[in-house]
Amino acid sequence: MDITLPAVRAFVAVARAGSFRGAAAALGVSQPTVSAAVRRLEAAAGRPLLVRDHDGARLTELGAGVLAHAAAVTAAADEFEALLAGDAPGLTVGFMGEAAGTRTSTLLGTVRRASGRDVRLRRFDFDDPSCGLLAGTSDLAVVWPPLTDDALELMVVSADRRAVAVPAGDPLSRASVLGPADLGGRVWVVPRSPDPVWRDFRGPGSLGVTDIAGEIGSGAIEETLELVASGQGIALLSQSTDEHYARTGVVFVPLSGDRRCTVALAWRRADTRPVLSRILAELRRHAPAGHPPAP
Repeated sequence: MDITLPAVRAFVAVARAGSFRGAAAALGVSQPTVSAAVRRLEAAAGRPLLVRDHDGARLTELGAGVLAHAAAVTAAADEFEALLAGDAPGLTVGFMGEAAGTRTSTLLGTVRRASGRDVRLRRFDFDDPSCGLLAGTSDLAVVWPPLTDDALELMVVSADRRAVAVPAGDPLSRASVLGPADLGGRVWVVPRSPDPVWRDFRGPGSLGVTDIAGEIGSGAIEETLELVASGQGIALLSQSTDEHYARTGVVFVPLSGDRRCTVALAWRRADTRPVLSRILAELRRHAPAGHPPAP
């Protein structure tokens, strides 16, 4: 296959920008240059990687499947160029608000020490549960599994009890615990997310609740809590969300039984840069008891 780095860069840039025009602006080249580069990559693949339409460009099934690998290639090339220039490039760690906490802070300290580099934090919302990994805008990410894409590796760093966020004053708010039988006939606030596995885990169906009065989509944790506080629905979250996003008018009631969710460090499976290998080796040495690292 005749695969060149500029062609891979062009493909990743279009996937990130959602359009050839945006990719051209990001790369500092003309739009025809980007289009030609992507066509060469698609010719090597023998199938389209992107669907062009009047709204821009979107990934085909093949394109979505190879994007994380392409992002790993460009990340390695960027690091190589920086090292040749005598620089040690920084690392970007994506995170989702619900994954914040003490363990996350400790983890980031380990990343800084093991890499010897600047670490930039970038927050993501429900529209990207991979927190930039699949698009190549982050090097590592603190995520809230489960995720659909098998292009990612995960290392669990903590676990938390699941809870239901309900409006203060709602009869449910007076319960010490809630079970599926208590939650029928309700409107639920659920994430708007492209990842069906991630989205479904945060919906009533994951508890076996099928008798629902309706669903309201939310794009971020703050929006979710606002909708709950205003009495428009209830939401399935983690119990520690109450610690990091205390919101007047919302009460968190834990679920009965051992229903738990996890926080994990994630990275692209295809990303084999030495700096990531050092970080992961250090984190594995300090993996918390009861939460074995990924193989």
